[in-house]
Amino acid sequence: MKILITTDCYVYNMGGITASVLALCKGLRYYGHEVKVLGSSNKHKSFKDGDNYFIKSFPAFYYPDMRISFAKRDPLIRELEEWKPDIIHVQTEGTALRFAKVIMKHCKIPIVMTCHTDYGHFLFGKRKNSPPVKALASFIGGILYKKASKVVAPSQKASEFPFLRKVKDRVVVIPNGMELEKYRKQFSDEERHEFRMSMGIDDNTVVLVSVSRISKEKNIREIISFLPKLQEKFKDVKLLVVGDGPDKEYLEKMTKELNLNDSIIFTGRIPSKDVWQYYAAGDVFVSGSTFEVHSMSYLEALADGLPLLCREDEALKGVLEHGENGFIYHTEEEYLDYAYKLLSNDELRHGMANCSYNKAEEFSSESFASSALKVYDEVINNK
Repeated sequence: MKILITTDCYVYNMGGITASVLALCKGLRYYGHEVKVLGSSNKHKSFKDGDNYFIKSFPAFYYPDMRISFAKRDPLIRELEEWKPDIIHVQTEGTALRFAKVIMKHCKIPIVMTCHTDYGHFLFGKRKNSPPVKALASFIGGILYKKASKVVAPSQKASEFPFLRKVKDRVVVIPNGMELEKYRKQFSDEERHEFRMSMGIDDNTVVLVSVSRISKEKNIREIISFLPKLQEKFKDVKLLVVGDGPDKEYLEKMTKELNLNDSIIFTGRIPSKDVWQYYAAGDVFVSGSTFEVHSMSYLEALADGLPLLCREDEALKGVLEHGENGFIYHTEEEYLDYAYKLLSNDELRHGMANCSYNKAEEFSSESFASSALKVYDEVINNK
């Protein structure tokens, strides 16, 4: 099968969507299918890199790191039309959807789309559940997903978004997959010691690690605000915040005001190939976010064998088994209680780490691709 994937988030915009796309491509190729990826370039010219096609673009005004292209008859798009894919899988609703519609019309082939983002939450925050916002989201979603034969939701939570209400009969849930081998690299004891010491972390310190884009909706502010009380119960603990984003300056200011400069480490943006080292340097993965659809950070933490401590959210279903590979908290009191248990009990922490490691197998790139292929076959056969 010839499969074209279009996306606004790829290679030059590393994040959860990109990681998901890379895992899908790897799995599809594992099963012997031809896969090409079409996205926006990081410059004002188009170019090709193997099976990756990048169309000239310019920075988006509405979201950092995103880019827009209005190209329709670019030579690389024509080349993909001549390749004649059997199906297109659209990963984002911006320029990627425009590219897909152009090629779909020319080749007369079906498209599948994935909804990775809770746009109601992203745009309207706490007002997302108000009737006017729900109605608006449903209307816009009906337009955006009109051409899709199937709409993939990465979690049950995503399938319930008002954004997908008008296409509910076409929604199918497929959890994201990941490239396990990228996060199953292991430090030797000496290498782990040296890496931690390079950040000022000694062997007696237990490390909470957060990996994400640093934005307000990720709720890292909450994790930081809980740290002083946690240190009253367990002194030798530090928080490692991996990533960059618009909320970083606020978090650094907050850290200073709480006198936590010696307890919180901000790494800044880390190349994707090196992120595994920061999971491996940590002891417990933490998240206060309720914004996630099916977070790749959760899956990466599982793959690296970390117990999870996360605020309750429907996106955790099937990922975090409370009491098995981590804990789900609802209040500050619960967070402090569960964190203390994990920090102070090595046997409990290591046992949950093993459960996480084993749980990650469910989200391999091969399993991910197998589920996607069933959808592709159904769509093509129905056409």
